[in-house]
Amino acid sequence: MDDLRKPILPGKGASDYERYLRTDELLALQKGPEEFRHPDEMTFMVVHQASELLLKGVAWELERARVLIADGDFFNSARLLRRGNHMLEYPISMLHELETITPYDYHLIRAGLGHGSGLDSPGFLGLLHIGPRLGEAFQSQLTRLNLIVDELYRRHAEFFGLHDLAERLLDFDERVHLFRFHHLKLAQRIIGSGVVGTMGTPVEVLHQRMEHLFYKELWDVRNRITAQAMQKEQDD
Repeated sequence: MDDLRKPILPGKGASDYERYLRTDELLALQKGPEEFRHPDEMTFMVVHQASELLLKGVAWELERARVLIADGDFFNSARLLRRGNHMLEYPISMLHELETITPYDYHLIRAGLGHGSGLDSPGFLGLLHIGPRLGEAFQSQLTRLNLIVDELYRRHAEFFGLHDLAERLLDFDERVHLFRFHHLKLAQRIIGSGVVGTMGTPVEVLHQRMEHLFYKELWDVRNRITAQAMQKEQDD
């Protein structure tokens, strides 16, 4: 009988787990302690690197969902959106780990960032890229069914799959908004609100960008539904 403890996959590592996940390489991506400007730099690096991995995973699932939307598979696209949205909660919560670094210590770490900025995050830029494309795929399905958003929400039981997809898109939009908000509060907490951040970007710009929404029509339809309900109450 084969020894199940002996790795059979190619690569480095004492076990197949290590070889499959390439943990030797993954865990060598951080600076060594001798290179740190401050011991908290390990936390700073691990949080950002883990966030990039998670955001890459989110973008992957959202692109899969986009293809399924284009194919009219609303149930499976919504399933993948749920997965991606859940995964996105972790980078949001991990921002709070960085709040444990004091402002003085942060500036020691920051001195080693060069021109680096969170605004350059490949993972977050990936979300900004896929977000509008998801909206376009959704709108194409509305057009195909000869629906407008208001009608979709009024007839939500009839078009349950597409309505559920719309709600999952809204979940995604909300989480991106929350990510921006928590990132803004982190910047204000660590470096202040009236200063210039890395790359010469004023912190106020983070506040302005936070107001961006991917699917404004899905937010605005709530206003119209509420206005109609209130008008009906008055008429009755």
